[in-house]
Amino acid sequence: MSKDLSAIRQIRLGDELRALRLDQNKKLLQVTNDLEGWSPARLSKMERAEQSMGPADLATLLDYYGVTGADRDYFENLLGNGPPKQWWRNLDYAEAITPAFAEYLALEADASHMLDYFSSGFPGLVQTESYAKEMIAAGLDSPNEERVEAGAEVRVLRQRRLTQSPLLTFEAYFGEVALLVAGDRTVLTEQVRHAIKVAQYPNVTLRMVPLSAGRPGILSSGITLMRFPDDPENGFVFIEAVGGMLPRRTGRDVRRAERAFARVKRCALSPEDTITALERKLEELT
Repeated sequence: MSKDLSAIRQIRLGDELRALRLDQNKKLLQVTNDLEGWSPARLSKMERAEQSMGPADLATLLDYYGVTGADRDYFENLLGNGPPKQWWRNLDYAEAITPAFAEYLALEADASHMLDYFSSGFPGLVQTESYAKEMIAAGLDSPNEERVEAGAEVRVLRQRRLTQSPLLTFEAYFGEVALLVAGDRTVLTEQVRHAIKVAQYPNVTLRMVPLSAGRPGILSSGITLMRFPDDPENGFVFIEAVGGMLPRRTGRDVRRAERAFARVKRCALSPEDTITALERKLEELT
């Protein structure tokens, strides 16, 4: 196992420390009043994995909570000895990336396998830059031109996970409505051509849910399920909502997502038939 602090391990460490504090019926203010140089805001950010934690910080907290032996080893193993991946930090518009989206990007960078469902358009990791701009501009928050440009560039940069080592195994589903709605015919033509190309990558499975599948093939929201090399049995779920993707971390949420993807898979075309449908649409457009 890598000694770098992966995003999923950083999140688990924060969750475990919060659970430890709550098990001892301690509030943030109570803990930090007892620790010199600590503040409730700092501890809260560590528990939410919004601020990195060093070995000295962890040792201070474990000493305070009285954690020893195998339990202490467990926490220290979660920490590792390196920073999480934050490839977007050097981008010109990094300050515009919200903490919630930064969490998503960090997890995506660490994931080994990802399932994605988007009913009304092509999934983000399959989008061209022009198509991404259309989708982002159509969002509820009415982004300005600069934010649209920045968001589209980030979306394209994220797609390196599909072609650069370590390769992400990507299983994506999209609704047939994606072929029927577009702001610009040229943009849609380019997007369909790109989707055909990406669908043939050895690590990518792209499947369309046809309108004929009816209600069983439609989920109430977009959903993403990520799995990680250091914990392949579990995962992390994001549910599409107004304003972004909401994280769902519990095992129960993962099981629900697995059932949702199983249902969508039963309704979707095969990968081969999906490529055929895309090629037919491309002929229509050109």
